[in-house]
Formats: sequence, C-alpha cells, structure tokens
Amino acid sequence: MLVPPPVQQEIAQQAPALIAYAPARLAPGWRYSTWGTTGKTLVIFFKNRAGGEIQFLVSRFSGDCSFAAAKSFQMAGVKTYWSAKTAQQAWRCVNGVKITAATSLPPNRFADVGLARVVASATHLRR
Repeated sequence: MLVPPPVQQEIAQQAPALIAYAPARLAPGWRYSTWGTTGKTLVIFFKNRAGGEIQFLVSRFSGDCSFAAAKSFQMAGVKTYWSAKTAQQAWRCVNGVKITAATSLPPNRFADVGLARVVASATHLRR
C-alpha cells in the first residue's frame, strides 16, 4: 500500500469526507512522507532517495476541469489532464473535487504519464 493503512485511517477520520482521497499507485522508488490538511485542502507528500518530491492534493472544485491543460490522458477509463507551466502537474475532477499530483521535477526526470497515473489511481477513503 502506497499510503500506509493507519495513515489512510487517520486521513479518513481527520480530513473532511469530501476531500479524503489517497493515491493507490506511484512509480517505484517513491515513498510516503507525510500529510496535512487545512480543512479545505488535503496534501500528501511523497519523496524519493534523490530528494525529489511529489505532492498529492485534493480540494473542492467547480468549473472546467480541462482549463489550462496541455495534454490529456485516458487511464483505465479515467480522464486526466497535464500541464507544466510553472511546475509539472496532472489532475482530474470527480464529485466536486480536483485531485492533483505536482512535482518540480521536469518531464524528462518524472514522466507526464507517471503523474497522470497517480491521480487516476486516487481512491476515496471512507470512515
């Protein structure tokens, strides 16, 4: 499990139910680091041994989910979007939330499809 089960339980209990999500997939070599919530946004951090970081963010959203997308991917029936304007990020929208994976690593160090896979794998955590 990418995010340890006790941490998933903690997120489900402490984060608002609407934004309680966690990714089920991430590239090899990445490990869960920590998580936090403001009550409006959930952030889960992952790190690798080289010091790279991926942030998994979930927050309320309404609007055009494809806005600012440079690419889109369809993964296991889940539509995801990607852009690298400031930092590389992939996202999807579901049930009134936007699920985003972001990294400062360039696409030649962490593939765009890898970030899309992270958000496509997101699962809702239940209490």
